[in-house]
Order: sequence, then C-alpha cells, then structure tokens
Amino acid sequence: MKMPVVKEWGSWAVFFSSCMAGLIAGLLRRPWATGRDFVLVTVSAILGLALLVNSKNPLASALRAKVKRGHVQWFLFFALSGLALLMPFLIEGIQTFPIFSLLVFSYAALLLLGREHNMFAELNGFALLTTAAPVVYFSVTGEMSWKLYLAVTVFFAAAVFKVRLIIKKTPFPRGLMVLYCAAALAVFHFLNVPVLLLLPFIENITTSVWMKEAKLRNTGNTELIKAVLFIILVGLFWR
Repeated sequence: MKMPVVKEWGSWAVFFSSCMAGLIAGLLRRPWATGRDFVLVTVSAILGLALLVNSKNPLASALRAKVKRGHVQWFLFFALSGLALLMPFLIEGIQTFPIFSLLVFSYAALLLLGREHNMFAELNGFALLTTAAPVVYFSVTGEMSWKLYLAVTVFFAAAVFKVRLIIKKTPFPRGLMVLYCAAALAVFHFLNVPVLLLLPFIENITTSVWMKEAKLRNTGNTELIKAVLFIILVGLFWR
C-alpha cells in the first residue's frame, strides 16, 4: 500500500500560509531579545502539524473502507509521529491548546457521517488548518494569540464561500460572499486587527458583483496569490 498523501493542494496552501503568518507575527515580537530558544521547537511543531494534516486521508479511508488495517496503520503512523514532533511545543502549551481538540473530534464525526464536503465540514477543516498560526506563534513567542488565530481563520475561510460562488453562480452565494466580507471587516475592527489585511477581499467582492466564467484551477491560483499577499500584509501591518 502506497503512502497516502493529502493531494488537496489548497489545504496545504492554507496550512503553510497559516504557518508563515504565525512565524512572521511571532518574529515581529523579537523573541531573541528575551533569549528565547525557539528555532527547534518551531521547526518541530511545523513538521508535526504537517504529519497530522496528512493523517486525514488514511482516517477518511479507514472510515469508508471494508478492509481497514492498512489505512489504520498509516493513520496511526502519521498521527503518532506528528504528536511526537509536537511534544516540545505541547510541554509548554498543553494548558492553552486542548480546546482545539473539539475541532478535531467534530471534524472526525463529520467524516464518519460522510459529510466531508459539507460546508460546515469544510469550515471546520479550515479552522483546523489555521490552528497552525497560533501554534507557530506560541512556539516562537511562548504566548497564545487568539487575535491572530481568528484573523487568519476569518481570512482563509472565505475560500469556502468563494468556491461555492464559482460553482453555483446564483444570487444567494454572491450575496453571501459580500456579506461575509462585510462581516470580516467588522470582526477585524472589533479585534483591533489592521483592516488592510483584508485588501485581497477586493477580488472576492468584484467577483461577486461582476460574475465572470472561471475555472476552479484558476480560482485556486487566485486564492494562492491572495494568500501570499495576506502574508506580506501581515509582515507589514501586524501589531
């Protein structure tokens, strides 16, 4: 049985973008000035999270397949290896981060129910992927940032509505996209997060208002460009 690898490249883009956002926001705190040794903990945390992300496919396959042994073995390999690499982070962050296990259990339950492509399952999945931002931030600084987690999650969750907008092209998802962008602006203002980080949402709004034919591959490339722009904006304006 070949090693299962998550081939949803959009998921990897969100994951590594969240890691970069957490790393940049953390480095802006100048942790070296306090003598914090964060390099090995951060690298280990990113690798551990990547293995946990990759455990999703064998878990989903194990839940669906009649012959489960191989899928379960791969799931345990990725999950246990990921947790082992996360141990340096967990030793320090164990009191803060167990709440995210609720997202793990709810996502697993949705997989068990066969609702992997349900909108709530996709939003749950994005909320899991973006936990990389506060994990990396904590690894760098030793502090939790709910503001960072919410900002990154709100930004990337827009892709769930964007894909539905491209597929359906009906008034409801178009209006929902505009409302989501407005709600994101309100959330950022409430959290005291620079609203300039939402500059890429201009594309979401223009796509909603002036709908054009677009392929999902082109949409994926556009979302990747917006993710890169978001990371750059974090580096310029995060506080």
